[in-house]
Amino acid sequence: MKKILSVLFVLLIVFTLSACNADVVAIEDYEWKMRTVMSNDMEAAQYQDAHVIFVGEANELYPDAEIVDLTLTAKDGEITITDTTNGKTYNGTYEVIQQTPKGTDYEIMIDGATGYAAAAPTEYYDGSEIPTLPINIDGYSLYFIPNE
Repeated sequence: MKKILSVLFVLLIVFTLSACNADVVAIEDYEWKMRTVMSNDMEAAQYQDAHVIFVGEANELYPDAEIVDLTLTAKDGEITITDTTNGKTYNGTYEVIQQTPKGTDYEIMIDGATGYAAAAPTEYYDGSEIPTLPINIDGYSLYFIPNE
């Protein structure tokens, strides 16, 4: 009887721990599409919205931003960003820095530039939540959402 209870207890712990990680967002979970690219140039940022330089689709908030179609995929430590607007592909690597209760932080390297990313859910004022992937690299902040 003790063996059965011990086995059941161990199984309960395993199921509980695996359920804890069920909501963790990881870079590998999605094909990501770019929503915005911003310059981290503080001189340019002094002008209203001057720092938003690219958007993934027409956006009335940033009418002067150029529309660019970027997608990002990641698997087994390799990252690929495809720009179908101009036919370019950027390759790199990523490594987990830490895992949080809902997301994962990464150090990434793309075409020789090192940066940081965080895959995690973003909760909106209406209570809805979507996975997001902000990346800060080489003077730019790129913001990705799942490609649906």
